[in-house]
Parts: sequence; C-alpha cells; structure tokens
Amino acid sequence: MPPRPKVTREQIVNGALALVRRGGEAALTAKALAAELSCSTQPIFWHFSTMEELRGAVYEAALGVFGEHLRRPQEGVSPYMAVGLNYISFASEERALFRLLFMSDFGQTDVLGAHVEMEYILGVIEESEGLTGIAAETLYRDMWLFSHGIAAMTATGTAAFGKEEVRAMLSDVCRGLIAKFRQEQEKKQIKRSGT
Repeated sequence: MPPRPKVTREQIVNGALALVRRGGEAALTAKALAAELSCSTQPIFWHFSTMEELRGAVYEAALGVFGEHLRRPQEGVSPYMAVGLNYISFASEERALFRLLFMSDFGQTDVLGAHVEMEYILGVIEESEGLTGIAAETLYRDMWLFSHGIAAMTATGTAAFGKEEVRAMLSDVCRGLIAKFRQEQEKKQIKRSGT
C-alpha cells in the first residue's frame, strides 16, 4: 500500500475553497488546486475519487461559510432582519461563493427547493416575529426571493445599494408581509369566534 499523502482532505477542501473565492467555480481544476497546495494531483485524487466528489465537498464548505455569515448579529435590527441583511452582505463580501451557491448548478441543487438554512430562519421568524406554520414559511419564501433579487444584483455588480437603503427596503417589505399575515390571523380568529 502506498504511503498516505501528507496533504490532508481538509487542506484540499480549504485550498479549493480559496481558489473558488478568488476565481469563481471555473478556477477549480485539479492542476490549479495542486499548484495552490504546492503538491502533485496525487493527494487530491487520494482523498477524492473524482472532481465531482471534490466539488460536492467544496459546495458543503461554502454552505458552512454562508451559514456562519447568516448568523452574524446586526445592531439595531431584529434577528430576522439581520438574516436578510447578512444574506445580501454575503453576496457583496463573498461574490464568488454567493454565485457558486445561489447562481450556478455547481452543487446541482434547486436552491429554493433545498431550503438552505430554512430550519434556522424559521426558528428566528418564530422567535422574533411570532409567526409559525404556513405564515412563517411564506414569509421565509417571500423575503428570501426579495432578498435574493437584491443579493444577485449585488453579486453580479448590476446594481449597487447602500446599507441603509437595503435596510429600509427589507424593513418595508418585511413589515408589510408581517402585517398581512397578522391581519389574516385576526380574520380567522374572528370567524372562529363567530363575531
């Protein structure tokens, strides 16, 4: 049996992630990664049988970076508003990773259908906004779509928004949706009580 390579799986994934951060998903090739790690391609294929397997690990690592970014506290806003602001700031600060995760088929995932970080976000909605069930899921979906539009324009450089402008837009849409859901809940309660 050949000796185990000195380059670890973690080093390979971190090197691949660094390549993607600098040059986008197209920058990730076995040759470029070997140069990044100052080794041959042998350790890469020791740990990963194919480049597709490596891409899957890079996608998961990028999701980890995204998850950490999403949870950053934001001063002066509700925890739920912080999620939207962090999503958009991720698109600005980590353009290549945002494109990889949310604007490519790199991970071969239906991003909306995959419900990326949905469990965490629904918990924040319930805790900070008092919405549960279908109302919370609809708020999650609608705000995600709205935030994604701003984030995609930010990541591609097709529009530039100031932090306060983004904060105001997200706040207006979020408050409007929450008010709508609360009105619907009140109407249901009135119907139930027969008043």
